[in-house]
Amino acid sequence: MAMIIDGVIIMLLIGSITYGYMVSRKVRLLMATLKELEPLVEEFSSAVDKSTHSVHQMRENIVAAEQPRIPEPVIAPQPPEQTAFASRRTAPVEMPGLRVVRDKKELVRAFFETSNPAKV
Repeated sequence: MAMIIDGVIIMLLIGSITYGYMVSRKVRLLMATLKELEPLVEEFSSAVDKSTHSVHQMRENIVAAEQPRIPEPVIAPQPPEQTAFASRRTAPVEMPGLRVVRDKKELVRAFFETSNPAKV
């Protein structure tokens, strides 16, 4: 009876090792494909950024063209100590395990950096 149980356990171990090897091979193939696609994804990301920027500029131009021309009143500049916004020059607050990403290119680059086990 002990031999039968040992045989079943050995067969299950062999099966799980084989399955793990097959999954590992597929993941390596997927990572190689993603590495080939990285330049295309970054190019697409920059094209999307450019189109978003141009659409925003077109909307601003349309709004500016539709508004009547009214001379703007002259406003005296405020001293720097009275400003109510935070400058980007201040050091950002860093939280452990959190990475701030400013645009899509950084997001794509961060994805490939975290998904590439060779660089880690």
